[in-house]
Amino acid sequence: MRKTLTSLIAATVIAVPVANATAAVKAAKKTIVRTKKFAGATIDTGRYGLLRVTIVVRKTTTTVGARKSVKRKITAISVPVYPNDTDRSMFISQNAIPVLIQEALRAQSARIDILSGATYTSDAFAQSLQAAILAEKKW
Repeated sequence: MRKTLTSLIAATVIAVPVANATAAVKAAKKTIVRTKKFAGATIDTGRYGLLRVTIVVRKTTTTVGARKSVKRKITAISVPVYPNDTDRSMFISQNAIPVLIQEALRAQSARIDILSGATYTSDAFAQSLQAAILAEKKW
């Protein structure tokens, strides 16, 4: 009787991890990562020139069983069109745009502080960034 009981317990102990592993395989985690570039609207800063923001977004879709989660992150921001009509507008753009990019990457949104001395550039940057983010949300 004792040998039979010991054999039965040993068989159960061996079978439980196999059952757990089988359940884990059925509920396998599937992750898809995609990256795409989006351009914002070209905004006129008034007398200083045009500004347009382009963002790169990484979209991670994770599926576990029937549950699906989507995470989006702005990984890069560039400003291919910026005010450079005069020496002053070039100076402002060269100093303000890197700070605006850093703020937007940190905030992951268009809710950024306006830079003193670069009000028109800051406003145009935020508007173009918001347009790019809205385009990304449709993806």
